[in-house]
Amino acid sequence: MLNSKTTTAGLLSVRDTVFPAHPFSGVLAIARERNWRVQDMFPAFAQPQPGGLRISYSQAREGLLQARRQGGADLAILSGARKALPQLGSMAGGLLVQATTAQALAFGLEYQLIAGSMLQLTLERGARQSALVAHSLFDDPELQDFLDADHLATAFNAARQLDGARLRLDRVELRGNRQASRSLLEDFFNCPVSVGADSSRLLFADRLLATALPAADAVRAAMARHACEDELAAIGALGRPSLLRKLVDLQCEFRNVAEMAAALAISPRSLHRWLAREGTSYFQITDNVRIERAKRLLQAGLSLDDIAERLGYSDARSLRRAFKRWTTLTPGEYRLQQVRDAG
Repeated sequence: MLNSKTTTAGLLSVRDTVFPAHPFSGVLAIARERNWRVQDMFPAFAQPQPGGLRISYSQAREGLLQARRQGGADLAILSGARKALPQLGSMAGGLLVQATTAQALAFGLEYQLIAGSMLQLTLERGARQSALVAHSLFDDPELQDFLDADHLATAFNAARQLDGARLRLDRVELRGNRQASRSLLEDFFNCPVSVGADSSRLLFADRLLATALPAADAVRAAMARHACEDELAAIGALGRPSLLRKLVDLQCEFRNVAEMAAALAISPRSLHRWLAREGTSYFQITDNVRIERAKRLLQAGLSLDDIAERLGYSDARSLRRAFKRWTTLTPGEYRLQQVRDAG
């Protein structure tokens, strides 16, 4: 059995009905304008529930995949552009009354699940430049690129509303598919955008985080925090990371199944069973994490032998095979592609 700190109830599942309807407002608006069959995409939305409608990640992804098939490569940015503070639910009020942009971002990231975030956004601060970075909440490569663009566009819109549109991005990097319109992306974000990056993020001058917000109110900020805590507790999501985030935090790429199960205080069989319930496998997750790290090390100029040793592959040949299986490129081809894109 899992211990009290790592019970399956303590991990967010793709089956948990924790995602509210408002984050889908952009897709739904486009669907209605284009006369798509919304009831087929999101059948749960046709059945109102007491206390507000919430659906699971599994339910949401099926509707979003259908919408993307009909809407094409630009649907994510078109959807995200339709959303801002009103689509962040009860969290929006707490954002507005923070003292600075930095405090507003910290508040929003802490309670992003209230806004229906289907991925995990984090703030990475640097001496001169900081970044808002998108991370997978669940192991779902098929939908991840869509969620990255949609959620980062929503965050950008919300941030502009907080500080009177003074937020200026230096550049945007998206993992997304290369069929998306570069001009559409750059018009929306008002900065250079690269597509096909190793991670999706918004980059901006760190000094912007010190911007004072006009509606700062410490009392209302404290009240908003309590309200957000209560809302997350009510839906059973308070303090619950997803299994993927838990495994990444515990550096799964350096542990085998038995070692990871021991770290979680469960049996290897229980870990396999939980992963199967989430529609993934330990091999799939760890290999994906290793490949993402390999990409960064390749960009840093390390040799294949060095990278293979750092990531636990038996030799460079094993790394090369795994890299091509996940990316369809050899490490050498990947390096050349990065050079071309940079140029």
